[in-house]
Amino acid sequence: MRVPDHPLLAPYKAAILAAEKPTAEIILEPCSNLTLSQSKIGGLPYLPPDAEYPRNPYRQPLTLLAQINFAEMPPLPDFPTSGILQWFINLHGFFNCWGLDSKNPLNQDGFRVLYYPEVLQDDALVQDFSFLENVPPVPPPKRSLWRRIKDWGMEGENHPPFVHPCAIRFQSGSQFPSFQDCTLHLRGEGVPDITYDNYEHDDEAVCDAYTEFVFAESAADKHGYYNGGHRIGGYPEFTQEDPRAPVPAFREYVQLMQLDSDDKHTMWGDAGVGHLFIHPDDLRRRDFSRVMYSWDCC
Repeated sequence: MRVPDHPLLAPYKAAILAAEKPTAEIILEPCSNLTLSQSKIGGLPYLPPDAEYPRNPYRQPLTLLAQINFAEMPPLPDFPTSGILQWFINLHGFFNCWGLDSKNPLNQDGFRVLYYPEVLQDDALVQDFSFLENVPPVPPPKRSLWRRIKDWGMEGENHPPFVHPCAIRFQSGSQFPSFQDCTLHLRGEGVPDITYDNYEHDDEAVCDAYTEFVFAESAADKHGYYNGGHRIGGYPEFTQEDPRAPVPAFREYVQLMQLDSDDKHTMWGDAGVGHLFIHPDDLRRRDFSRVMYSWDCC
């Protein structure tokens, strides 16, 4: 456990320590022989013979972005200790934005989060994925010349935000919320609280001291990540603003997974970061039907 020792943080010490949250840090390792049931980025998914492969509204198959086998991961409070979680995204059509619906981030038409509580042996799973090939394209939408000019350079992300499939290795870690996190609320003893909504008006020296403490051992420094690294649980980092902040109901959501950009394996647009968020009650119920998806870049 790290302890804040800066004198300016003394009135917030109890609140800071209470805010520490465990996380399972993700380390990516390129691999050409991934198994169907292991934790990984890319590759072919775990798919029981009676399960339907996830597709977009045009019946085009989605692409596996990440798969987590919880039996391989250090245990985290409220998270499963077994079963497989999958995150699929859309790579088809114009303006696909990797399946993101910015107006309704719960809409899973362009992405999908699936959870299989029981894990079958690999030889009992679907082995033939030839249906993923030769997918008919979606016809481009009719647009005016002005619309085409305005949308130039945004014709869709037809490649995934990873360079190559990777195996996932986990290691235990812990985090403190940064000033980017809308859940930040540090209660001060005899001094004003520091929160996400008012930190710009707070004591700059105190804010600087807390920021230095939070990022003293940042994964970004150790592994070349741009936004705090890949992880399950813990606290998020963003290149823009916290997408949960404008909607009070979303402020209750916690981070399910963060997939960052790095210099070797992953890249969201211009050094961005992707997130899945979930309501704590849904996480405890193992209900992944209302997961919030977002990604942003510089």
